[in-house]
Amino acid sequence: MINLTDDLFLGDGNHKIVYAHPTDKALCVKLLRTPDDPDFAKEMRYRKALGNRADSMTLLTKYFGEVETSKGKGYLFERVLDFDGKISQTMLNVLDDTVADKKLVPATEKLLFDFKKTYFDEKFLLAGVDPDNYLVQRISPTERRVRIIDNIGIATFIPLPYYIDYFAVKRAKKYWRRFVDLMRSDYGKIFSEEYLRELGNV
Repeated sequence: MINLTDDLFLGDGNHKIVYAHPTDKALCVKLLRTPDDPDFAKEMRYRKALGNRADSMTLLTKYFGEVETSKGKGYLFERVLDFDGKISQTMLNVLDDTVADKKLVPATEKLLFDFKKTYFDEKFLLAGVDPDNYLVQRISPTERRVRIIDNIGIATFIPLPYYIDYFAVKRAKKYWRRFVDLMRSDYGKIFSEEYLRELGNV
């Protein structure tokens, strides 16, 4: 039994409430607002389809199974922390910081290019492109990588992209273009059109 107290609360959303693990800072516990949450079911279905491949995907946080907590059934996940133990920023935070300080633009452009490469290498399957669902993890004083914590998987009854690379790449391209369109509409003042065209070239 994991005792979840108010001081361990990390945040909540439409589907989940998240707590820090009381004894292991590298873990967090997610509680569902409703036991049959379709968003969570979709993610679990994707993880099951990935099988052992999930262990090598850097975008995907690690999942360690169900746990009993003082607040009911919970699900144990990797907590995304920087190399120095600090909580990783969301990509939304990083983008907003870049708006406020233009000197950060080159580093943010590199981050997005690195994200693009990993995203297509891993053929990651998304259900949304909200940058608040991506964490930017500092893995050294000079290196960062993106981790995805929500809107994962596909809601369709027969998810062909889970099993056939052609469909996985096709869907990945579709969502990447949506992501770049979002960067253009919300952050076009900090990224040049030339950069955005190159970022969106898939």
